Amino acid sequence: MTVLQRPVGTDETNHVNDESTTAPRPALPVRAFLVSWALLTALCVCWGFATPISGSPDEPAHIVRAASVVRGEWVGPASSNGNIVTVPAYIARSQAVTCFAFNPAVDADCGVAEPADPDAEVRSTTTAGLYNPVYYLAVGWPSLLFPDTSGIYAMRAVSALLTALFLALAFAVTTTLPQRRLAILSYALALTPMMLFLGGTVNPNSLEAAATLAVFVAMLSIALDARSLRLRSDLIVVVAGIAVGINARGLSPLWLVVALGAPLVLIPRTRLLTLVRRRATLIAMAVSALFVVGALAWTLGSNSLANAIVKPEEALHFPGVGASPVTGFLRVLSGTVSYGQGLIGLFGWMDLARIVRSQFLSLREKEYVEAAHALGASNKRIIFKHLIPNALGSLIVWATLGAATAIILEASLTFLGFGVNDPNSTSLGRLVSDGVQAASTRPWLFYFPGIALLILVLAINLIGDGIRDAFDPSNRRVRA
Repeated sequence: MTVLQRPVGTDETNHVNDESTTAPRPALPVRAFLVSWALLTALCVCWGFATPISGSPDEPAHIVRAASVVRGEWVGPASSNGNIVTVPAYIARSQAVTCFAFNPAVDADCGVAEPADPDAEVRSTTTAGLYNPVYYLAVGWPSLLFPDTSGIYAMRAVSALLTALFLALAFAVTTTLPQRRLAILSYALALTPMMLFLGGTVNPNSLEAAATLAVFVAMLSIALDARSLRLRSDLIVVVAGIAVGINARGLSPLWLVVALGAPLVLIPRTRLLTLVRRRATLIAMAVSALFVVGALAWTLGSNSLANAIVKPEEALHFPGVGASPVTGFLRVLSGTVSYGQGLIGLFGWMDLARIVRSQFLSLREKEYVEAAHALGASNKRIIFKHLIPNALGSLIVWATLGAATAIILEASLTFLGFGVNDPNSTSLGRLVSDGVQAASTRPWLFYFPGIALLILVLAINLIGDGIRDAFDPSNRRVRA
């Protein structure tokens, strides 16, 4: 008699697979969102209360614009100083307390007295009179409730709340990305103090940057989520960011195009076509298109990209305005050369970063690393005990070579006239250049700076070789 037996664990495995296929999709982490929203709001509000009235870039124009929009005056008559609008006296006073700007010795109040009737309506001007009114409608309503300067601080608090909202959405999505620690570190680097500072003031730039960041992070989540488990929540963040960001400023569409397009490069073509055909994606695209059309209609209809004055052509005194694209290209090219010393400092580390990566990729295939893995060593121990000590020698050599190369490049650019241009700054290249002119009569002015440059570069290389010999484990002798 033959007895048929089922493989052990078959039903259990199928049951687990069924549960995994029908499991609910993970939603946006609510706790991370609420905690980060509260903390970021507090930081922005602290910046707002610590900053004097009109102490942020262009804040007087935005304060007047917000107060006029919520009172129904969306676009006032144009003038040589901007659009003329009617606002409370304490709002108009914000235009008169900017005398402390760029003057550290001047007090923040500048001696401007408070108006006798702060809530009395007066005429004022704003250079933001043609900006999209959506942001100003959202932050200007506290000026209807408060009859004095406290209304401006309340407007700052509302702006901080909205900016922190999108920063918190971006953080919540960041916590769901692969390699969570690296993603959070990248988010922390993107969250600059300037964003928190602007977030605590009346300025649409902060909300624009926060909304664009939320769109980028959500699109990155969509690109890296191969199973599209969080597609709906990510699309909600994308649509919300587009709806707010596109209406912040006239140039907002440019940054949103970058935030939307950059993550799409990571999505394979077949999966991209599948995502586009999904119902949630089509709804998100349709809703976003409505906000985009509305924002573009305001921008084109009001010509808000131009100055909000009667004769914009008379206000643009920048060199090269109206010239041909060839002239602009040559100007940019010459400017790039003049910023050569900055390029050395900003991008000179990239070669070393590439070498560090190649060294670690090579060392992780070594036998002693595999043996450490087999013995149960953690990744942290392998990195600090095996990889870094064995890569340190080559890195020291390349670092010293990079430092010497940077010194030679800076001296060469300064010698040619493209480097350090400040007469109060000292550069070996400048000393050599000045000595060339007197080489026939006073040759020491030319030779001594050149010799000093040679000795400095040679000393850096020799010191690097000595440090490499001292720290490289492969050079250590084994004592019997």
